[in-house]
Amino acid sequence: MKILILISIIIFVLMMGTTPALAKEISDAITNLLSYDIQDGELAIMWLGNHHKGSLEGHASAGFLLRTSNYAIAIDPSSLLLDDIDSLDRLDAIFITHDHGDHFDPDTTIAMQTKTGSFVIADPTSASMLSGKIPEDKLIQIEPNEQMTISEITVDAFAAEHPTKTPLIYIIEFDGFRIFHGSDSGFVEDLKNIESRVHVAMVPTGDPSPTASPQVAFEMTKATNPYVVIPMHGNPQQIQEFSNLVEGSDLQTTVIIPSPLEIIIPSEVVPEFGLLSVFVLSSGVGMAIYLLRNKNFVYI
Repeated sequence: MKILILISIIIFVLMMGTTPALAKEISDAITNLLSYDIQDGELAIMWLGNHHKGSLEGHASAGFLLRTSNYAIAIDPSSLLLDDIDSLDRLDAIFITHDHGDHFDPDTTIAMQTKTGSFVIADPTSASMLSGKIPEDKLIQIEPNEQMTISEITVDAFAAEHPTKTPLIYIIEFDGFRIFHGSDSGFVEDLKNIESRVHVAMVPTGDPSPTASPQVAFEMTKATNPYVVIPMHGNPQQIQEFSNLVEGSDLQTTVIIPSPLEIIIPSEVVPEFGLLSVFVLSSGVGMAIYLLRNKNFVYI
């Protein structure tokens, strides 16, 4: 009984003042990632978690921050970092896959670019929404089946299958790592032409996307053949179904199910070093607060 009372008190304390605590924990998590002592040959990944504002609240995002020893990039940050811009001490590039609000928020992107001076690489529709609002030399529009290199970061764009005008899927390469981000697309045949194995793939497993599903995510995983795959965009059941598909296949791929604001360091994702994944929690208390606020979308 005493234990139950103690647990209740802890939960009550966490829920009281959740909003300012949450904001601080997000900022702290970003600071931890950007200041983390990344060694050459290491990659650090942070999933930005579930949306906690407006109509998107409770939906799993496709937003990520990634760091190597030389670069820091963001992919589809939506509005998740709008209140935490001051914590972005550095950012080399922001990638936008398409213009839907759970992937792209113009105000957040502008604020992030203004704070960091980063490049913004975006599909044509999203780029048009930013035109004239960030420096012309920093806004890069990319088309399907186009490859370009920006400040030693190479990106290959593929047309996505999703109900909007110009959605894209990316393979991004920097510091020797090849990163696949599947947006919230259905499977597209162009992915079958990928020749080089990617190190890390982030794949959409379902809700709220009408084109994503566990099977789609599995097909993307087979096409990219990653050493590590991280599911996004889906409810816990869809993510578990996807994980079961990968683990029941003959793919030599490790599934990592992310938690919000957790620093994931798959520090050995190349064959010669094996596949040991290291997890570093940014803050246990922050995680509890985040999950309490997003209790409709708790990942297991």
